[in-house]
Amino acid sequence: MDMGDLILFEVESPDRCAKSEDTSLRITSPPESRSHTEVPREWSESWPFGKLTQDDEPHGVLEDDPIRWEVSRWVDVFQRKPSASRHIPPSNPPDPPTSITSITRLDPPPNRPPNPSTTLQGSEASPLIPRQYQLQIYERALNENTIVVMDTGSGKTLVAAMLIKEMRRREVEANRALVNRKLSFFVVSNVPLVKQQADAIRRDSSVEVIEICGASKTKKHQESVWTEVAESAQVVVITAQILLDALRQGYWHMSRIDLLVFDECHHAHKSHPYCFIMNEFYHITASGAKTDKPRIFGMTASPTTDVELERTMDCKLYTIEPQVLQDYVERPVQVVALYNPPPRYNRTLLSWRMRNTCYFDPKLLQVWNDANVILAHLGPWCVDQIWRLAIKNLLAASKSTAAATNHLEVAKAVIAESVSMPPELQSESLTPKVQKLIQTLRVTGKMLGDKFCGIIFVQRRDTAVALTILLQEYRPFRDMFRVQVLVGHSEGHHLLLNMTSKDQSIIINKFRDKDYNLIVSTNVAEEGLDIQPCNVVIRFDPVNTTTSYIQSRGRARKKDSRYIMLQECSNHQEEAMLAKLQRGEQNMREWCNNLENNRTDTTLDIIEIPKTRKSTSYEQQYLVASTQALITLSSAIPLVYRFCNVLSGDAYCEWRPIFELRRSGMSGYYCDLILPIHAPIRIFQSDRASCKDTARMSAAFRACETLHRMGALDDHLEPVVPRTVAKKEKEKEISVKLFRAEQNHDYPHNTPVFWTNSLFQDQNRSRQVFMCSITLMDGASRDHGYRTSCFITSKPLPFESHLFNVYINGEVRQMILRTSPTPLQLKKNQFSLLQQYTLTLLRRISRKQFEYSGGIPFLVAPIDQNPAGSTVAWHEVELGQTLDPQPIVSKRLSNAAIKELVMKVTNDRFRDYFVHEVLREHALDEIMPKRFKAEIDAMRNNKGNRFLEPTFRQYFLWKFKTECTDSDDNTMVLLRQVKRLRNSLQPMIHGAAEQEDRASTLAPLSICQRSTISASVLRMSLLIPSTLFDLDALLLAQEVQQQLHLHAVALDSLQVALTTSSANRDYNYERLELLGDSFLKFSITIRLYIVNPANTEGELHMHRIRVISNTALLSHCLQLEFFRRITSAPFHRKDWRPCQFLVDHTPWDDERVHTLSNKTLADIVEAILGAAFLSGGHEVAFNAAKHLGIPFDEFEGWADMHRVQSQMMTMTDKQVEHDQRRNNAALRHSGLYNQIKTLEARIGYTFKNKNLVHQAMTHASAAAKDSGQCYERLEFLGDAVLDFQVIRYYYTKYHDAPPGAITLIKDASVNNQILGAMAVQLGLGEFLIHNSAALAGEIERAIVAIETIKEGSPKGVLEGEYWVDIKMPKVLGDLVESTIGAVFVDCGFDFREISALFARFIRPFLDKHVNLDSIVIHPTKALLEFLQSKGCNDSRFNREEPTVAGGSGGGSGAHSTLRRLGLGHGHRVGPTLECRFLVHGSLMASAKGTNMEELRKEVAVETMHRLKNEPELLELLCTCPRKRQAGQATMLDRYQGEHYGTGA
Repeated sequence: MDMGDLILFEVESPDRCAKSEDTSLRITSPPESRSHTEVPREWSESWPFGKLTQDDEPHGVLEDDPIRWEVSRWVDVFQRKPSASRHIPPSNPPDPPTSITSITRLDPPPNRPPNPSTTLQGSEASPLIPRQYQLQIYERALNENTIVVMDTGSGKTLVAAMLIKEMRRREVEANRALVNRKLSFFVVSNVPLVKQQADAIRRDSSVEVIEICGASKTKKHQESVWTEVAESAQVVVITAQILLDALRQGYWHMSRIDLLVFDECHHAHKSHPYCFIMNEFYHITASGAKTDKPRIFGMTASPTTDVELERTMDCKLYTIEPQVLQDYVERPVQVVALYNPPPRYNRTLLSWRMRNTCYFDPKLLQVWNDANVILAHLGPWCVDQIWRLAIKNLLAASKSTAAATNHLEVAKAVIAESVSMPPELQSESLTPKVQKLIQTLRVTGKMLGDKFCGIIFVQRRDTAVALTILLQEYRPFRDMFRVQVLVGHSEGHHLLLNMTSKDQSIIINKFRDKDYNLIVSTNVAEEGLDIQPCNVVIRFDPVNTTTSYIQSRGRARKKDSRYIMLQECSNHQEEAMLAKLQRGEQNMREWCNNLENNRTDTTLDIIEIPKTRKSTSYEQQYLVASTQALITLSSAIPLVYRFCNVLSGDAYCEWRPIFELRRSGMSGYYCDLILPIHAPIRIFQSDRASCKDTARMSAAFRACETLHRMGALDDHLEPVVPRTVAKKEKEKEISVKLFRAEQNHDYPHNTPVFWTNSLFQDQNRSRQVFMCSITLMDGASRDHGYRTSCFITSKPLPFESHLFNVYINGEVRQMILRTSPTPLQLKKNQFSLLQQYTLTLLRRISRKQFEYSGGIPFLVAPIDQNPAGSTVAWHEVELGQTLDPQPIVSKRLSNAAIKELVMKVTNDRFRDYFVHEVLREHALDEIMPKRFKAEIDAMRNNKGNRFLEPTFRQYFLWKFKTECTDSDDNTMVLLRQVKRLRNSLQPMIHGAAEQEDRASTLAPLSICQRSTISASVLRMSLLIPSTLFDLDALLLAQEVQQQLHLHAVALDSLQVALTTSSANRDYNYERLELLGDSFLKFSITIRLYIVNPANTEGELHMHRIRVISNTALLSHCLQLEFFRRITSAPFHRKDWRPCQFLVDHTPWDDERVHTLSNKTLADIVEAILGAAFLSGGHEVAFNAAKHLGIPFDEFEGWADMHRVQSQMMTMTDKQVEHDQRRNNAALRHSGLYNQIKTLEARIGYTFKNKNLVHQAMTHASAAAKDSGQCYERLEFLGDAVLDFQVIRYYYTKYHDAPPGAITLIKDASVNNQILGAMAVQLGLGEFLIHNSAALAGEIERAIVAIETIKEGSPKGVLEGEYWVDIKMPKVLGDLVESTIGAVFVDCGFDFREISALFARFIRPFLDKHVNLDSIVIHPTKALLEFLQSKGCNDSRFNREEPTVAGGSGGGSGAHSTLRRLGLGHGHRVGPTLECRFLVHGSLMASAKGTNMEELRKEVAVETMHRLKNEPELLELLCTCPRKRQAGQATMLDRYQGEHYGTGA
């Protein structure tokens, strides 16, 4: 064979290698004597076996020391001198291969040594001065499209930068408008090159550069990205695929590009994006016209040997004379190292044990294939390392997803038991090829020392990983080499190692900084990447292409570098391949030499599509007129895949299109494209095509065209999610601005219309009036009477009775209002008395001046105490005409009569007092007993005599400055001041009531006067303002009732629904909102399920979000102006004023303002629905929803649902139903038909339509290839049904629980875990129809986990929330919901039937396992609720993005980065995440791992533990303003303490 200038040598003992067939390359044993050899000074100084000089005689030592023999021959090789001991090629071999000769001869520069200032390897900070040949190429590239062919490192990128700078100058001179401005695009073939080339352009041309690649944080197809490009960029460095996508999707156009630079343009063949960019958008537009073409500049070191590259790129190739480049580019000496063929290895012991443990795990299929290759290629030691790494990675990945399996744990134990010995050079566990590699590295490493810089090229990723581990573990290399692996991107997650572009950049930078000095790489490092020049490049695996041969050799660019190829002895195939590569390079050189002579003037004038292509991918096109987006045959299939990727589905389904080919005749094909079940149209048929690929593309093209026409693809060919393909909903348009604006707004608040429509206008005549009595129900405080009073109005109040709570002396009492339907006739004088009485009463209780303003809205009067009477107590009215006190006439009043008096003391005419106690047993001259200690102490302190023992007479003289005479009555009274007007609708703050009760005054009856109102009347009168406040709220609720025609809804419930928590009532809308929210979701889900029979679950979900979102509900609330009738402010005595009264001469304002949040307004709508459901059930609530504006236009009432569903079935739907009935045989064959009765017995329901059972039990994986339906639509319906049934049940069961507690127990009762447990108990998994082995395994593991818990229980039964720590497949929970949905549809949406089903098999399970006293709360929710209860509003979880590990320099940094990339010890799969919890910016706890959900849970537990153990910590950190509830127990703790005695 023709070995060119290669030097053939052997490092191993020569007698182990067979003789070569080429006699000129015969290898013999070491001779008896050797000639002296010159040794470079730098090598002899570091010689490991003592100093070696030209006079050293190695003879006699070489035979005994094979290492010295090995090194001696390496000296021969590196000095290019033949050894006397062997035959080598002739002494004058051909020159080493150089770059191809010029096509168009460029004049070489004068002979001179290279100028360091012009070298392209100089510092980045130094400006690069172009060389003469670069200037010549630049001039040609300015005038015509050019492909430059030069060696790696010769400065092609600098020429491109010069072109870019000139194009930017021309663009500035053109001064085009922004929409027409042209940019320069630098196109690269892979992601790592983007940043590398962008940095080079910034350095060399000083222009504004934007980088776009698949690894960018911004979406590559997002329109805003291209808007930013148009506005701010001058140059775009971009990967070819993204530029192609941008052109195809109409985000950018070829007419807006002035320069296209293609890096490594030799890739422009077959189906590479370079070809599609040129053929689809450069040569011909969609309409077939010529384009405004940009300048093309291509760069390569290894072009193809035909004219297709020139034709495709519309360029001419140019290169440089080898003599010119030899002064600037170093070329390596090429060496072949021979190794013996490997023996046949048996499977290792660890592999056998792995086979017995986890052979059937599908995740390890890749590892089994890798292990077989590694065993033959690298040896048994490397196989065991691959197993260790694979199992460790798989366990870590399983832990991060909580999916660890038992057999993996067993495999982990097997690996822990196996012994791993360090690799040895002479070990039989390493193949001869690996031993040869180690020997080669040992020699070159010792010779070059710290100057060593090398790359080992391999073909496979697993080989790179295994060799990296081997070289790290090989002890002699630990101080010599700092090894790292470099591989490309893997589709999906490679089990052994998956490397991102960021990882690659880190390794390349560390290699440049000498943190690593040896890289084991796949072909990713052959071209493009900016890897520093090496002095040793080793091809561990054979090279297969000329391009790869040239590119990998170009990495050895240091002076005196070596390109070493390992080759198996007597392997004729490898020898022939090497000869073929050399011939290929020679042919390339000759072809380039002759191309200029063979090129005609018309070669490039007419560009034609290459005739060798099998498809017509450029002929069939679909153009979107608005954006110029383009669909071609070649782009259709990727577009279909992208569309399928956005369809909803779970982990057990592969949403991929299915291409089914059918032969047509002898030479034609048709293709049926089947999209996943969630696609709007599933089946497309291709045109007849001559080949299979064209048939597939044709079907995909038809699909894309149809999807765009129907709106599933937008005008930029992006998938529309959710699709609006079916009939548009009739929902009203909602403005999103409502929730984007400020959350709180000021809204007008109305006065009840009743007061303004019921004014007494003419006050000087007798009239007919109506009474509404105000009665306080009996309570514990029976000794304090409250006289029944009444409101007198011109019209009857619009209710018969109304009951509400008032708080008196810390006790809750009930006040009832009763409207009398019988009118009362008032005389003129009686009406006048009532007017004055009302004004006097209001002034008395509020201490403000009241006057009528135009009309009288109401009058207040006490009711006669006569049990048989219900008339006004006129004597009280007459007495109460004035505020002036009156003397007590009778001196011998009974105690009861005295207590009925409201007293005034002589020297204090501004305060009223209630008589608390009447004292007749004490004389005036009697010394005051100890029970009056407070009065005695007050007098002592005033007199300054702590020993004073006063009499009653002395005390009264001191206290009231009045002398009591003996003629006075000795009766004394203990008085308590009449409390100021207060809010009786809420309890007083703790301690305030007790403080008021302790304030009392002792006085003699003789100095007292009576007020003009009875005590019982005054007590009731003090409740009048609170009563009027509640009455106003009730009247506003009545207006809403009239507005919405909700006469079936209880007025009291509506009042609750319109009351916010800020009103500080003992009720608010929140419980009703919880019920109404669930009913709204329930009813809307039914409607959407019925009227959208063709929509998928995802589409139905998005429709539902639009209808029940807060934005939509807010819109309804604003349209109905509920804000005018919402009670949001508490009663306040200072602000209270009755309607239509002037207060202190201030006129009445009919419209006031209050502040409400958007969320509150939206919640009010749901609360009204909850009130409607409580009042009349689902039918009343459904009618209320219609009146509220919720879209139920298709239904008159609940009973219409079944009728509408039948009407909505199209002919296609009926055909499907017919097909399902016809295919009952298939249903029986599935085994489900015979088990339906079993299922029906378990749930207590008999299906009328058995096909609903089939649909409810069919997983999407089983419905992927046919037109049948899966359970997802029924599951969507059943989820809403179950959610409402659970909320309704707990709302009734825990009738006084706060909404937060109900939400907690609801969340504990409706989740994937508990529903999965229900499904296992019912055995629903037995009926599941699916096509996923992984799903079957997940279900089986869940069942086994439940059985294990049951067996471990002391009583042998499942208790409590046993499912909490079990990983339940979501499919099990879906089966419960789909079963409920199927029953609900089958029974015609009968609410009673579904409620009975819930009572039969859901409620007993909940009662047994879930209760508020033992509920298990998620730690995250418990922590946030705890902090909220303490009044802290500044706390949050903070996720830290994964950071790059690894140190700088030395082995530690290398091993650290290696561990992060998945190799070496301490490996962790995936990026390491960190979760932290902060309170007011202070770190409470943190955790690191790979599963963020688990980290949040761990951090929450740790934070809660810390807060409980350090109660003062929160007080120190939290600076939030304390609210009334701050410092109390949590909501759930309070409820549990009240009802179960658990305490807070």
